[in-house]
Parts: sequence; C-alpha cells; structure tokens
Amino acid sequence: MKDNKSISASEVNRYIFCNYQWYYECKYGAAELRRRRAEYLDEMGIAPNGKSPIQRGLAFHVRFESQRKHRLIWKWLRAIMFAAVFIYLLLYFGIAVL
Repeated sequence: MKDNKSISASEVNRYIFCNYQWYYECKYGAAELRRRRAEYLDEMGIAPNGKSPIQRGLAFHVRFESQRKHRLIWKWLRAIMFAAVFIYLLLYFGIAVL
C-alpha cells in the first residue's frame, strides 16, 4: 500500500465505486493487476476484444439514441394514422365536426 497518508478525491471516488478495486489497486498497482488479468485470460483461452469500457458505453448510447428516435417516429406515425382514420370515419358517416 501507499506510504503517504493523504487520499485524493479520485481515490475516494474509486473507493465509493468499488472498495475492493481500490484496495487491490493500492496494494498491487494498476500495472500488476493488468499483467495478472492478461495472464488469467491466457490461461482461460479468452482473447480480449480490445474495446475499452468507454468505447462500449459510447457505442451503447449511439444505438440507444437511434432506437429512441425510431420509437418516436413510429409513435408520431401511429398518431397521425389514427387521426386520419378517425377523420375519414367522421366524413364517411356524415358527422359534422363544426
């Protein structure tokens, strides 16, 4: 562990996010943890995909935003079609709206 007694705000943030991750990073260091992870993946025969969590998160938000736009477009199209059918039925049965 570190010998100094001061704790930075980023360390507090990391501790709140995951206290185990904070502890192991303080005890072993980030480089050692990366080496152990690579060793573990080699033992398990898993190839890392090379994408960072930030890249995966950005890709998720891009997909989510496009899906949200599609849902919004379909919602408006359904509303317009419903209004058109309603107006057509009013005209067909001769019901005066005014």
